[in-house]
Amino acid sequence: MKLSVLQENFTYGLTTTSRSVAAKAQLPVLSNILLATDQGRLKLSATNLETGINLWLGAKIERQGAISIPAKILTEYVSSLPAEKIDLEIKENLLYLTCGSYKASFIGLPAGEFPNIPSLKGKPEVSLLTKDLSLAISQVAFAAAQDEGRPVLTGVLIQTKGENLILVATDGYRLSLKKLAGLREIQKVVEFQKGLLIPARTLVEVGKIISVGDEEKTLGLTITPEENQVIFTTPDCEIVSRLIEGKFPEFEKILPQKGTTRVILDAQGLAMAARVAAIFARESANIIRFEVGDSKLKVSANAAQVGDNVSEVEAKIEGKGGKIAFNSRYLLDFLNSANSDLINFEMTTSLNPGVFTPAGDKSYLHVIMPVRVQE
Repeated sequence: MKLSVLQENFTYGLTTTSRSVAAKAQLPVLSNILLATDQGRLKLSATNLETGINLWLGAKIERQGAISIPAKILTEYVSSLPAEKIDLEIKENLLYLTCGSYKASFIGLPAGEFPNIPSLKGKPEVSLLTKDLSLAISQVAFAAAQDEGRPVLTGVLIQTKGENLILVATDGYRLSLKKLAGLREIQKVVEFQKGLLIPARTLVEVGKIISVGDEEKTLGLTITPEENQVIFTTPDCEIVSRLIEGKFPEFEKILPQKGTTRVILDAQGLAMAARVAAIFARESANIIRFEVGDSKLKVSANAAQVGDNVSEVEAKIEGKGGKIAFNSRYLLDFLNSANSDLINFEMTTSLNPGVFTPAGDKSYLHVIMPVRVQE
């Protein structure tokens, strides 16, 4: 293999693909990125055996070839080079790299030892507008569980309901739900009617990739039932992920009914009060308290060894008011994703879930379970 590629492009490609490299690889080759020529472009591939990525970069190809190189050192080295042309050449098991006055060689492994990553053949089954999906992922994926103890909760359920595509995630303490409307072609795909469980980590990575560039571009999505995989495609990238097996909780049954107290709040004011309270809450299991009444929401936290704080947020209130407590981290995660100037908050009692929605946006709903506290 002999080719030339721009340092900026190569750095972007290596940084992106390296996020799919196995953190604790059982096989040396899983710590590598595969470099290969493919139809006049440089193809980068990486996998952790759960998720795989193929990414193509523009390059001037002089000779075909392929080799896999340790991802960490190659990415770190290329990122440190000046923004100039990089020349790559393979000789036996070595990759020689030249960038201006900088020269290096890397010991690689044969391309034949690298795991095969499926690639889409033909057109994708469905196409989604990237700006809609990128926002939906940012509003849902964070609510999935990090603990692998219950694998189904580490995924995001994607399912068609009527004319909507619904994304749902829950870790048992909170639930995020987002509806995307007007996606008629998806309704015809049987797998979406049944529901797909996609690892949240995969969707976060998809979100990072599609958030770069033109908002009007589309993302292709294809299901391979025989391999239990999903393939996301853009013109220059493919992300392949296994689907999670198992039954997702029947989330519709646990969605709260309309609350007896409804509050409209300034999102920025609530976020600031929550962040301030979280400083004290760190010392007391991240618990912050809400008290609704007298056209204001009181946000407070206390820690026996530190002290306490109280903030007031102007609010428009309907209903009898009341008190409730939440985990500050869960509340801040939602506020960071809300993408709205005003927030609707509904509650019934201190033991019933709190429901948060962006004002004027019925497509997004977030539920947080309360924390039981002693008065």
